[in-house]
Amino acid sequence: MLRLLLGLLGLLTTSALTGAEMEWTLQTRDPATGQVVLVRERIDPKRVGVVAVDVWNFHWCKTATMRVDAFVPRIDRALEAARDLGMTVMLCPSDVVDNYAGFPQRESVLALPGVEVPKAVDVTCPPVPDAGGCACGRERCAGNYGWDGMHPALRIGEADLMPDTQAEVYAICQQRGLTHLLYVGFHTQVCLLGKPMGLRAMKAAGLRCVLARDMTDAHPGYDPSRGFTPDLNTEQVVAHFEKHLAPTIQLEEELTRLGRWNKTRPVDPVRIAPWGTRMRPHLFEQPITVTLTAPLQPGAEIRYTLDGSTPGPRSSLYTTPLVFTNTTQLRTLAFRGGVPVGLESEGSFARMIPAPPKPDVFIGDLSPVRSVGFGHTYGGTVRYSGTTQAPQKDKANTGKPLRVDRRKPEHGLGVHAPCAVAYAIQPDYERFVAYAGVDENLVDLNFGSNLAKYPSVVFKVFIDGKEARVSPVMRILSPAWRFDIPIPRGSKTLTLVAMDAGDGSREDLADWADAGFIVRR
Repeated sequence: MLRLLLGLLGLLTTSALTGAEMEWTLQTRDPATGQVVLVRERIDPKRVGVVAVDVWNFHWCKTATMRVDAFVPRIDRALEAARDLGMTVMLCPSDVVDNYAGFPQRESVLALPGVEVPKAVDVTCPPVPDAGGCACGRERCAGNYGWDGMHPALRIGEADLMPDTQAEVYAICQQRGLTHLLYVGFHTQVCLLGKPMGLRAMKAAGLRCVLARDMTDAHPGYDPSRGFTPDLNTEQVVAHFEKHLAPTIQLEEELTRLGRWNKTRPVDPVRIAPWGTRMRPHLFEQPITVTLTAPLQPGAEIRYTLDGSTPGPRSSLYTTPLVFTNTTQLRTLAFRGGVPVGLESEGSFARMIPAPPKPDVFIGDLSPVRSVGFGHTYGGTVRYSGTTQAPQKDKANTGKPLRVDRRKPEHGLGVHAPCAVAYAIQPDYERFVAYAGVDENLVDLNFGSNLAKYPSVVFKVFIDGKEARVSPVMRILSPAWRFDIPIPRGSKTLTLVAMDAGDGSREDLADWADAGFIVRR
């Protein structure tokens, strides 16, 4: 009987919400003092459009990529509630919206009649705090345009729309009678200000614009020496918006009051800075400082392990930033009263050895005893796939100059993974040395647009069939992995292997740079 009553109450609540106004708490700040001002406002949800900006599947900063990944379960749940409440959901993956050509959510927007966008408001704003976009600290990521779509875990609803310009969003608002736009997404002080469907542009057109402060993340920065974290950066940017641009709401709390958010279902992982993963590890030379945060679970305990085990309520308690001096696999989870209140996070950190010396004998000057690659092998002959070539001496597999480790080495071998090249070991060979990484010529083509997210290569060195060394997963523009391997006396064969990382071989062009043998003196 109780279950039946609760069900009827839910139906009544749903009916009331979809046919009546809702009330939310808007937060602004006094521009001079920063004092918080709260105002209640009633609004018909059918007059609200929710705009999700740049929830991309990749970013040139690995930590920024993972912070988007961390927000997606939260944003996806909020968008589902918004749809149920009768709000219009607009998904705006600027830069790559045309990759959704043929989707009805995009084509229906293009079919709307054109409307003139008014210049209703003169929007002025002091410069916004901008920390540079990379939250990886000293080992700063290099820029590229690798994203090619929205995060795959962000659901595209049948009735959603995908506008890209100020005029397209305004046409939707006119057609549907929308008066308010609620913004979620990334990266707050860049995309919400600078993109044509962003908050500033639509406020200038006369729309009432609101920012969900618990569903956005700034273009990040990280400097643990002064306690500056990506979360602090986001707090500063949100406060700036509240002073000069738009009110904010805590969307989770608003949806909870409306019975549209189940707080017992965790959605937030512990955030890590810098945030390397197994598929995109954080490589470092000097000791690094790693910060763990759970800003949306106030009062929660963050527990972690460094031995690969699952974190539990009795695992090590995080109290101050961690310092890693060696390769480390981190797992972490937030608890309250011994019960998990979030999702588990994983961090992968790999320390590189010192730079090896140049070889006495370059592998490009040697004839391999075996060479196989990306293609079909029949009767001992490799038929290389597409534009792939046999390993290229002193140039990339494409024929361009070798380009790895953010430089252009003169000597090496350019291959396409998967590839294996074996060499006979001479009695006076003492060590094998090399720099190995993804070839970087790809970023010359429109900064790697749509493609730079794909290359992922693992490098291995075998001596007489036994694995001597293996790299972590290497990605484009990451520091090259360093090899310096002693060769046991009497060894016969050394094999260099470049493998795909388990996600396919698309764009897996790889370079063995300054690779060769140190001769015994």
